[in-house]
Amino acid sequence: MIFVLFLFFYHLDLEHDDPVIRGLPDLPQDLSSRQSPLREESKQQPLPSAQPSPSAVPVAPLVPSSEDQKPSTHQQEKPKPKQQQKPQPKQYGDLSPDDVVLLFKTGASVLWRRLPIHLSTSFEPSRIPADNILIYSDYPETIGSWQVIDVLENSTETVLKTDNYEPYRQQPDYEARQVYAEMANVEGDGNGPAGGWKLDKYKFLPLIQHAGRAKPEAKWYIYIEDDGYIFLPNLLLHLEKFSWQEPWYFGGLAWKHGDYFAHGGAGFVLSRGAWEQSFGLEEDMVTKYADFTEAHGCGDHVLGHVMQDYGINFGQTHGKSEYSWGFNPEPHWGGWFRRASWCYPLYSWHHTHSKDVARLYNFEQSWDFEKKGQFRYRDFFKAMVEPYMRRRVEWWDNQSSRYELRSDNIADAQPPEGVSKQVWNSAWKSVDACEAACVAWEGCVQWTFYEDQCRMDENFMLGMGIPVGDLRRQTSLPRTSGWLPQRAEKWVCDA
Repeated sequence: MIFVLFLFFYHLDLEHDDPVIRGLPDLPQDLSSRQSPLREESKQQPLPSAQPSPSAVPVAPLVPSSEDQKPSTHQQEKPKPKQQQKPQPKQYGDLSPDDVVLLFKTGASVLWRRLPIHLSTSFEPSRIPADNILIYSDYPETIGSWQVIDVLENSTETVLKTDNYEPYRQQPDYEARQVYAEMANVEGDGNGPAGGWKLDKYKFLPLIQHAGRAKPEAKWYIYIEDDGYIFLPNLLLHLEKFSWQEPWYFGGLAWKHGDYFAHGGAGFVLSRGAWEQSFGLEEDMVTKYADFTEAHGCGDHVLGHVMQDYGINFGQTHGKSEYSWGFNPEPHWGGWFRRASWCYPLYSWHHTHSKDVARLYNFEQSWDFEKKGQFRYRDFFKAMVEPYMRRRVEWWDNQSSRYELRSDNIADAQPPEGVSKQVWNSAWKSVDACEAACVAWEGCVQWTFYEDQCRMDENFMLGMGIPVGDLRRQTSLPRTSGWLPQRAEKWVCDA
């Protein structure tokens, strides 16, 4: 009897699959197939209006309310946890962060190095609502509740076949093979497809076109790149002086092929009025200017050319070459602090490291905009630059360049007014002599000496040093720099 039961259960067990030995699903034959569902859509369809969900702000889970989940009569009902309210962005003058959309551009090969720091600084919900941020790249990603939009998704087949798009075609293969463009020197890292920068010029027009359609209620579109930082409160206090219904387009001045335009790395601003007067009039601006984009190298220049074609001049006076102080195409340690801009508000820095982004954010948070209004170059300099300046430091180059005195040009050198020729002509001989010449010239605020070369300047730049252990210390002579920040006390502002 026992033997019969054994055979019965043995055969019964054979009729069921063993979950342990089931095979894994096969990988797709084509590793290069892009995973975004948008690829199956028509090329003429507009990009989706994807943006971060409001759930970017953590919300406590609700207590279930269905009848079958009511607590037993033998248990005490637990109080419902309170929902966390969204932090309300601060109001700056008559303009609120709710009135603007931040257009953040990154790239697949740098996203994981540059974007994360912005998620906890630039995108902080008390600074700007999550729904007012659009993140653009050349590969779709999801980071928590943040959706990264592939802005090149709907490129025409003709453009997709160009050589410049080779990195775009290769990126899905890197993803499918678990090779990540990160370069943090951990297992699985890689450089990413070579030449990703070539895709950059193709992003500007579809980015602006999509933003205007996805966020038609916005008054201002503020563009910034992943290695830049926009001082949003300072900029909002500036934008309230302008009518968003008029065609405004300004930022850091750049010029190419006869076109004035806003430098992309420095960030720029486009009013809704400007969008309506240009992109709002066209079914597909990207296709219309496809040939022009292909023939030129910079996307910010392409955008500026489009603006000019539609009667929207760069600048803050509707004049052609109006320079916009405040938008900087350099990092704060590599930019000039001049007497001419000392009292102007500051809006952006470019080429910022993630550590710089955190420091710039902390500075912005420490400023009392309600009591002090906008901060200026002067205020930023005193807080973030001057503390690093010393009377004299070796292995440092502060990029002084106004005067350059060398042993082979000193015979023709003419000293500034009030400086003796003897002091001036001796500047190339030593560090002490170079410093003495700078002190003698009333306008000098910094100097640098190398071998037989003394350079001086009337503007401030922090520059960069060569740290201990760096190979360059063994392959070159030391460069010595010095500053006279106390002379900036004469640079007086009205308030």
